[in-house]
Amino acid sequence: MTSSKNGDETEVQMRHSCIPVNLSSINEKLTKTQHAHIECTPFKWAMDISKNFSISSGLLWELVSRWDIRSRGFRVRDRIVPFTPVDVSFALGLSIVGKSLVVEEDQQCETLDLFKGADITINNIRKQLRYHKKKLVNFVRLYILLAFAEFYFPKTGNKVFTEFVKQLDNLDSLDAHSWGIVVYNFVVSSLCESSVVLKEGKNKAQRHLNGCAAILQIWAFNHLSLGKAPTVSRFSFPRVLNWPVISMQKKNIKKAFEKNMIIDRVVATEEELKYDIVNAALFEQGQQFVDVINYHRSVAENKDFKERIVVLEYEVRMMKETRVNTPFEEEVVQDDRQHMNFITEDEVGTLAGDVGHNTPFNDDANVAENQSKSKSNMATRMRKKPRKHGKRTRLNL
Repeated sequence: MTSSKNGDETEVQMRHSCIPVNLSSINEKLTKTQHAHIECTPFKWAMDISKNFSISSGLLWELVSRWDIRSRGFRVRDRIVPFTPVDVSFALGLSIVGKSLVVEEDQQCETLDLFKGADITINNIRKQLRYHKKKLVNFVRLYILLAFAEFYFPKTGNKVFTEFVKQLDNLDSLDAHSWGIVVYNFVVSSLCESSVVLKEGKNKAQRHLNGCAAILQIWAFNHLSLGKAPTVSRFSFPRVLNWPVISMQKKNIKKAFEKNMIIDRVVATEEELKYDIVNAALFEQGQQFVDVINYHRSVAENKDFKERIVVLEYEVRMMKETRVNTPFEEEVVQDDRQHMNFITEDEVGTLAGDVGHNTPFNDDANVAENQSKSKSNMATRMRKKPRKHGKRTRLNL
């Protein structure tokens, strides 16, 4: 990591140990027999890694600062773009389907016995490779161990990842395990740790990212189109062999995160679909995608249901409020009551007899006479016996 002060600002960059210098050097000297034996392992792609391998420290800093521990993704604008085992599978050509790898307490094994009690360091691995160059099984074990140390599981200093070294005793069983998941978890663990350190402002002079940082640069290229792909490439898979070059300054990298188009899911090319590892990874991605879609659908339906309840509660409340008279409405009602008369039960019977519903229709000559009598009788009754006002009660709902 480099740190340079410009006024009050300090530009911080993230260091990493994914520097396969020794691995690429040995790749240039492999014999056909050695190459053929390594070809039979899940780590065969490591033989094509060259020295032209540069990872942008500015990009790593940007990614670590955007890492979301809970969702295992990177914050890009208003969303989280996921970082998944599928990204590792496409980048490194490792399977994410198979038996899980478990760290055993007893690490004693044939591979470690090759060092005869000496420390497991990169320098000692190189020495043992020279010593066992004609013993093919031991050479392949040591070659993979070097690939672990410099590329798949690199760590700070001269430390070597040896947690799964016991698996190297049985080279034929390596294909049965999900190595892509192990590499993914190792990187995620380092991202989480570095993210916390960065946010808390600790160890400002020494910020380091363990694990295969190459995956992260490929992720930025795949999901944000960050960087430039090689003009001519001899390989169609895995993507680490089509190394994207990122030569942007930190401020331009940040702008790219704010402006570049976001691609959520990794899409395979026709050439990549020829590999079983790719199809298995896509199947896993499809399953995960369905689970995510179902989850979001459930959330949306639940949200819609809650919104409908809120609307119904509001409508009921408004209906109740409209049934309660305001002071102005109460005054109008009182005025109306002064002009409203209610007919009593006694008058109902009398009026029914006057109308004569059960009598035959009169001729036209008698209609006018009957109407005048009805009017006269009604006026007379009203003078003698005024109508009574009925009591009106308001119901408060």
